[in-house]
Amino acid sequence: MKKLATTILLSAAAAVAANAQTSADALRYSTNDYYGTARTMAMGNAFTALGGDLGSLGINPAGSAVNSFSQVTISPSVSIVSTRASYLGEPSLSNAYGAAEHNSKTRFTVPNFGFVLTHDTGRRTGLKSFSWGLVANTTSYFLDNMATGGINGETSFAGSLAANVGNYASSALQGDNAYWNTNASWLSIVGWQSGMISNYGTSDKDYIGATEKLYADNTIQVPDKLSQKYGRQAHGTKYDIVLNYALNFSDKLFIGANVGFQSINYSMNTYFKEAAMNPSSFEVEFDNGHGGTAKTNFDNLRYRYHYGASGTGIYGKFGAIFVPSQWVRIGAAIQTPTAVMLKENWQHAGDTYYSDYNYNAHATSPRGEYECKLVSPFRFNAGVAFTFGPYAVLSADYEFCNYSQMKFMEKDTNDQTAFEGVNNDIKDFTGSAHSFRIGAEVKPTPEIAVRAGYGITSSPERYYENNVKKTPSTFKRSFAAGLGYSSHGSFFFDLAVRGTRNPVEYIYPYSDYIFDNNNNVISLTPEIRNKQMMWDVVATLGFRF
Repeated sequence: MKKLATTILLSAAAAVAANAQTSADALRYSTNDYYGTARTMAMGNAFTALGGDLGSLGINPAGSAVNSFSQVTISPSVSIVSTRASYLGEPSLSNAYGAAEHNSKTRFTVPNFGFVLTHDTGRRTGLKSFSWGLVANTTSYFLDNMATGGINGETSFAGSLAANVGNYASSALQGDNAYWNTNASWLSIVGWQSGMISNYGTSDKDYIGATEKLYADNTIQVPDKLSQKYGRQAHGTKYDIVLNYALNFSDKLFIGANVGFQSINYSMNTYFKEAAMNPSSFEVEFDNGHGGTAKTNFDNLRYRYHYGASGTGIYGKFGAIFVPSQWVRIGAAIQTPTAVMLKENWQHAGDTYYSDYNYNAHATSPRGEYECKLVSPFRFNAGVAFTFGPYAVLSADYEFCNYSQMKFMEKDTNDQTAFEGVNNDIKDFTGSAHSFRIGAEVKPTPEIAVRAGYGITSSPERYYENNVKKTPSTFKRSFAAGLGYSSHGSFFFDLAVRGTRNPVEYIYPYSDYIFDNNNNVISLTPEIRNKQMMWDVVATLGFRF
């Protein structure tokens, strides 16, 4: 039950700039999930010390100089994302229940293609050869398809929306100019214009949700059970076009450098629906416009949100591989911060339906746009590999990145003043991430290779417990396997399968809004727990010359 006198307006859902960036946005565009050739992926991308494959150039630029031949490859793939989302998992919601739902989505792409040209100097020592190449390589796929729902009789999307409008009169939320002439959130404006919220009493600053009822004791509550549904779909790619140059000194030391041009494309659509299980319990009284009142019943509402982003950036990467003996290789690489020019767009829409269709309402916001700069942090990786003649290879990598160094700034001036809030959130709620990768290759015959790999990455996200910053205990894990065939001539073919299990994602479709006199939450918002598994099948066709 919501007490009118003690309702708290949460700053996160009150009037905020429509273009507000978040630490989640920064992480989305700054983290890497290496895609390469089938060989590198089958071996867990543990290639910092190995090189010799076009998929390794994005990991260590020195890798292109390891082989004495030139090569060209193309690697088509099929990616399948599978989600299992459960709704209303929070036990404190006594008057609610939900169930887990499975969803999947498939996408065909070409995550890696390119070439490397190697030139022999004719020397037996010193600079034996140099190589240069161009490789297009995917570093992240944004692929998502999830939906889940349940029954809730305690809180509602419309109720949260009504509680979090802020100190704005309803007259300020009307008309097309409201989106540009007030600081009210676009969600609040769409909520008012689509009939999800309305005024009650004599004040035009007091709001009630379409799913709520005002009682004689001056309280507001959801009168009966609501069927709620949340869904999200996303797609996009972050890929790099890499210009590479590397040198081979006496087959002992390999050094290389990349200039990387990064491209980001991302699109996400979410929706939230809630419908009355028993519309007769949701009676609503309206001004009929003729000095009297009319009654109808709330039936259902739908809210939709679109967000998209595109951007381009540039960075440098430098690496080396040292071969102290024929059995051991040591590698290291460092990548400079990437400055990405981002262009974001967003749009809100809402519909509310009643038993009397004369009171149905719809609203769509204009499409908002904003441009800014995102700077991602330094990235460092090191590795060691053990070779056992032509029969086997064992490789291990470590990668480090401090994501608390991410920051937003103005596109042209680099001024961070407008982003002080989100940049402080980045420092508070992100930290260092550590990745460990291991891979192995065994060749039972000179033509056939059997491969396997594994990777684990700690979470860059942070949270506070008793004023102490902590790291979530969950990890991102991947495992892979593959086969390879190499002819005695120039042709080779590789196949890999990789599975990636992401940490459990917690989603809250609307904010808590029912508090007691001590600002303690009485009824929590529904909690969605989303488990995601990504499967990638990659094939590489290559030629040596």
